[in-house]
Amino acid sequence: MRHAMHCLGISLLIVCAAQAQKSSIVTVAGGFLGDHKAATAASLAFPAGVALDANGNLYISDSNNCLIRIVNTKGSIDTFAGNGNCGFSGDGGHAAAAMFSPVAALLFDPQGNLLVADGPNCRIRKISPAGVVTTIAGNGTFGYSGDGGPATQASLGAPRSIALDVAGNLYIADASNYVIRLVDTAGIIHTVAGNHTFGHSGDSGPATAAQIGSPNGVAVDGGGNFYVADTSNYIRKIDTAGIITTVAGTGFSGNTGDGGPGTSAAIGFPQAVLASGNVLYIGTSSSVWVLDLATDIIHLYAGAANANGYAGDGGLAVSAYFNNVAAFALDGSGNLLLADSENDRVREINSGSQVVSTIAGGSLGEGRRGVDASLNLNFGDHIATDAAGNLYIADTENNLIRKASPKGIITTVAGIGTSGYTGDNGPATSAQLWRPTSVAIDGAGNLFIADSGDGSIRKVDSAGTITTVQIHTSGFFFLFTVLPSLAVDTAGNLYVSDGLWAVWKIDPLGNASIVAGTEFSIGYGGDNGPATQAMLSLPAGLAVDNAGNIYIADWLNQRIRKVDTSGIITTFAGTGIQGFSGDGGAATNSQLSLPIDVATDASGNVYIADWINARIRVVDPSGTIQTIAGNGGFGYNGNRLAPLQTHVVPMGITSDSSGQIYYSDSSEYRVRAIQ
Repeated sequence: MRHAMHCLGISLLIVCAAQAQKSSIVTVAGGFLGDHKAATAASLAFPAGVALDANGNLYISDSNNCLIRIVNTKGSIDTFAGNGNCGFSGDGGHAAAAMFSPVAALLFDPQGNLLVADGPNCRIRKISPAGVVTTIAGNGTFGYSGDGGPATQASLGAPRSIALDVAGNLYIADASNYVIRLVDTAGIIHTVAGNHTFGHSGDSGPATAAQIGSPNGVAVDGGGNFYVADTSNYIRKIDTAGIITTVAGTGFSGNTGDGGPGTSAAIGFPQAVLASGNVLYIGTSSSVWVLDLATDIIHLYAGAANANGYAGDGGLAVSAYFNNVAAFALDGSGNLLLADSENDRVREINSGSQVVSTIAGGSLGEGRRGVDASLNLNFGDHIATDAAGNLYIADTENNLIRKASPKGIITTVAGIGTSGYTGDNGPATSAQLWRPTSVAIDGAGNLFIADSGDGSIRKVDSAGTITTVQIHTSGFFFLFTVLPSLAVDTAGNLYVSDGLWAVWKIDPLGNASIVAGTEFSIGYGGDNGPATQAMLSLPAGLAVDNAGNIYIADWLNQRIRKVDTSGIITTFAGTGIQGFSGDGGAATNSQLSLPIDVATDASGNVYIADWINARIRVVDPSGTIQTIAGNGGFGYNGNRLAPLQTHVVPMGITSDSSGQIYYSDSSEYRVRAIQ
């Protein structure tokens, strides 16, 4: 089946014929669940919600796996709901056979029903104690309609969070509509906060006239007041008279104000809220805060560093690192359970000792088959192959570089799994990395790592020793975002996209110069002239072909740019208008949507990770573009399906010496091969 990949570059006719011969897309790394094991030996994929039933069993929305998992009181994990494929089906039947989209919040009602915010399906669903699933709010259509009518006939916009008051009214954080909806006990839906426009306004007035910015969390206290985690860096309170106020946050991101008034604290992108007595717990992108509702004084409870990452298990929570605290639950002993989403873990903060530990997730599958391993892919996650056929994976949120051998065994070649910058001049497997986004391998077997969390390029030599590449330049070199990517040429030069405005070339001596883009300038321009006078807009993935031409995924410009060996830049694919079109025609007349990576093969084909279009596309040597994988669908829909039937969300893409194409899928936490 691999021979079909070698035929791609001959002509469009042969491309189409080869596509027909391709058998399937196959997972080569990632996707491990770990059911029927200790929860800490299992894997989760962006857990976004947690809830406890009356018996103390823990339920987890395993979001990117489109599952709901259960951890019993003995610590063993299993799948409670979802059939493993993402989508919508199963209402009226057993939840284990149903399909869910990436699930957000979970909540038990007094009758023991599990309520589920089925976000991309634009529904709130209910799983009865007998396991039967039904929809209780939302008609499955994204939108904003239905107030004053039955909740099941209303349109919702990606609901993120849910809460119940003592009367049984259900509150919904209707995030993409910038409102809070309420479903009363008669099943009628109403808007109770927000005017359906993004912003921050309306304090001291009616909540329905106020602006709210993307509400990700909602909670209700014992007095009937409800609170909103407004991701524009505020916590809002709506009292029983319907008046809205700000009770925490300054509107600025950060981690300051501990011990002062809530409204003087910079709390930074709040995601979750939980009311318990006179305390409001607030989860942000990196921290947990506690607001005293009686005094309005706020304290930093966990994650004091104001930096996203993973570290600190076994120590004080205030000194630990977290990565998107998305949901809370309190157990019977007062311990705080939290969904540490981008760390793929559920963690617990002990109420007495304040020590943090992982209670679910975190298994890596080291030394096992790739399909029995877990990856934590989010943004970046570029991949590369070496001459021996090993596949290297930037396992970004795990702070690791993983290697899948030709026999399919996965091991770690750099990083210890916690966030940091340590270990130079020692074994790479004893060093700390911080959100590595890309890898590249040169002809001598040196592994280069874009260690974006600390803004450096690390190098692991063939003996396994790690160092930081010392860069000599008169310019301002830094890895600005999670977009940086790496590539190497046959002469041993390293190419780096800085993720903002330029592509740099670093020679074997560390001398760095810009080869495309203009320092401190973001935009589009310069085609058919010197690449060093052109403008780029957040350049992401890179590739260098055998002739030395450089290909750049010019992310926000919706284009692939090419720099030839004379240093002249042109647009290789994309019109600059975001969209999807052009298959079967000239690549320069096609539309792309945030293309994030690019790869080449020995036949002269150029592959594009057309990210938001959820497709992989190929441009043959004649300049014709075609889709070879994906159909625009999101979420895992099975293994060994035909490429054009498979859902793909490609983040990184590469080819090996035989022409085999691999891609990392940011929504499925897998690396897959097109065979």
